[in-house]
Amino acid sequence: MTATQPPKTSAEQPSAAVNGLPRAPVLPPPRRRRRPALLALAVTMVILGALGAAYLATSLGQTSPVIAIAREVPWGQSITAADLVESRIPADPALAPIPYSERDQVIGLIAATTLTPGSLLTRDALTDQRLPAPGQQLVGVGVSTVQLPVTPLRPGDDVLLVPVAGGSVPAAAEVGAAGVVEATVVQTGPPGTDGLRVVDVLVDAADGPDVAARAAAGLIAIVVVAG
Repeated sequence: MTATQPPKTSAEQPSAAVNGLPRAPVLPPPRRRRRPALLALAVTMVILGALGAAYLATSLGQTSPVIAIAREVPWGQSITAADLVESRIPADPALAPIPYSERDQVIGLIAATTLTPGSLLTRDALTDQRLPAPGQQLVGVGVSTVQLPVTPLRPGDDVLLVPVAGGSVPAAAEVGAAGVVEATVVQTGPPGTDGLRVVDVLVDAADGPDVAARAAAGLIAIVVVAG
């Protein structure tokens, strides 16, 4: 008697339905479309970014030696070697300091404005015109503590030289009044043993002799004006 083999189950042949519902067809995975242009653009941007970062790092690392001010130089004073110091700064088109290689050419020039410590020296801050300039005279005026303000005078201050009567009260106090002279402070000296302080001032050449005569007699008071 021959045994019959049972029919093969559906494990070898997938059924056409699951739970009474038709089986969805199996689709192959979608194929990604390659875009060479986008890939090339991305690579280019990465390269440009790397080059930009390298250039920035190199630029920040490069500095140039320039001249800086080591100590205050009052307006009208000559530049000395002790007034200058080397400073290194990155290149900046907004700045125009004098290169440190020109240090020897700067020494001996005149400060066209008061130079402050730590500032960079520029050509606009220098002049070769020594004081007094043509048409001016430099006069030293000796005054007591009651003949000038308590506030220290600084080089470049505009002042009035007011004549006083016998060293007491001002004889005139208005600009243009007889004897009142406009002047510019150049330098103020320390108090002397006689209690007087000498202030160097620039005045017009026509006023120089009269100012010198009054100053020698102690008949001048100093008044600071605006500006």
